[in-house]
Amino acid sequence: MVKNQKEFEGFIRSKGCRLTGERLKLIEGIKRQRGHFNVDILVSCLRKQGLKVSRDTVYRNLPILLEAGVVAQSFRTSRDTYYECGCSRAHHDHLICRECAKVVEFKDPQIEKAQRRVAEKYRFKLEHHCHQLVGLCRKCRK
Repeated sequence: MVKNQKEFEGFIRSKGCRLTGERLKLIEGIKRQRGHFNVDILVSCLRKQGLKVSRDTVYRNLPILLEAGVVAQSFRTSRDTYYECGCSRAHHDHLICRECAKVVEFKDPQIEKAQRRVAEKYRFKLEHHCHQLVGLCRKCRK
């Protein structure tokens, strides 16, 4: 993950891309996000902050922002993909209610240990994972 604007500039240039004002605005807007967001939520928040950024701009820039670690894919639902600021918090996983879309974040050292063990078994070098458990929350089961 790139840690500052100078590193991001180097990363962008190493990919043969230009560092545009639009990209910088997008990064600043992402850094201000709290919690999970999809593209529509992000665009709406950016516009409320006075930034003129289109959905197309966000979608065009997502792959490079994901690769740089500026944004991280958090989880998927049947309707959308959600992200978080890559620099905002420590790693965690998600429980997702398929009925009401409630999201519960959790950390479990045993799951992390199991993932490392599986990666070693198959000689994979883990770089990232997106772990989500989907089911029904207590309220929706009633």
